Amino acid sequence: MQNVEHFLPTKRSHKNNIIILSLLFFIYFLENSSLPQYIGSSIFLYVIKPILWIGVILIIRNFRQFKYKGKIRSKKLIIEWSIIFGIIYVCTNVFAGFIYGLGKSPYSHTLSGILMNIIYVGSALYGRELIRNYLVNSYTKKENYMVFILIAILMTLTSFNMSRYLKLKDLETLVKFFAEFFAPEFSNNIFASYLVYLGGPVPSIVYFGIIQAFHWISPILPNLQWIVTALIGILSPIFFLMSIQSIYLNATKQINKREQGEEGIVSWIITSIISIGIIWFAVGVFPIYPSVVATGSMEPTIKPGDMILVKKISNMDEINTLKVGDIILFKRGNILISHRIIEILDTDEEGVQFKTKGDKNSGPDTDLVKSADVKGLVKYVIPKIGLPTLFIKDENDIPIDEILF
Repeated sequence: MQNVEHFLPTKRSHKNNIIILSLLFFIYFLENSSLPQYIGSSIFLYVIKPILWIGVILIIRNFRQFKYKGKIRSKKLIIEWSIIFGIIYVCTNVFAGFIYGLGKSPYSHTLSGILMNIIYVGSALYGRELIRNYLVNSYTKKENYMVFILIAILMTLTSFNMSRYLKLKDLETLVKFFAEFFAPEFSNNIFASYLVYLGGPVPSIVYFGIIQAFHWISPILPNLQWIVTALIGILSPIFFLMSIQSIYLNATKQINKREQGEEGIVSWIITSIISIGIIWFAVGVFPIYPSVVATGSMEPTIKPGDMILVKKISNMDEINTLKVGDIILFKRGNILISHRIIEILDTDEEGVQFKTKGDKNSGPDTDLVKSADVKGLVKYVIPKIGLPTLFIKDENDIPIDEILF
């Protein structure tokens, strides 16, 4: 029987962790340097980078390995559910694609192209999951969400090129990048960290492998609005995490009142954070907030039941950036209207005012829109997602005599 000390952090393991982190950052900074341009991006991506990752794999495999913390008899179960969750994640995105649109994949689908992408993606995936596995299982003897979170942050930060971060020059692009890319990647990394904790690197490799295989091999990919991508990418891995935790504890008969209480607390914390974020987004705490369109005055651009994402306008500097052709959300009486600007007027008496018109309407709106009544600029349109809201609204919520045709 092996000594348990073989599986606990030692001075040597800390040294190995430093080596592993150094290798991860070395590859990250190398791919963000001028070297790929100097030797050619194709050579770097499909030759140099896979060689580097294979080197990392060999180095880590040569280290003393830490046993994953799940029971050995449950490893097959963990792998099977990793496959199921990977398929569910892909199917959810495909289903959303049928609703919001599909597009042609930009990647090569020749046999040579597929093989090159398998080498490029597969070597990095295998190497990164070995790094995750070594770090997680060298620093944890039992569930430690702080370790999972820190390692998830590390893996998320190093999954995006530096150029992506350098392009974040204003709050709007920062919010969009965080919601569409960073937060979903972080959620997946939290889930993957828990998978390696329970079953070693194989479950996380299988989970990410299914997702990446679909992304790189499928000729058709979902063409989703960023908010839809954010919702699927954030909520799905959180659901998977809570599910695999419950499945494992039930399978190993480890659930007792105390553990159920601890699991419930973690689940409630995660659910509460997500719920608060969604509520804050819905009520307009963030610079961009949603609103559901109830009428067809802006068809075909915006249809009844579509959700619009509106960028707040709160001062004259932002008012002065508006131009003819922009769609604005403004208040008239007790309702909000989203119409297009067709003329901008600036008078000494009233200041800046806007003449607006619905795309479907035969003529412009009768009243000018004052600057003080402008609530925001329509930035994005998400088709059909607001239909349930319309179904539960009373017909009298929107006065028909206020709608122009």
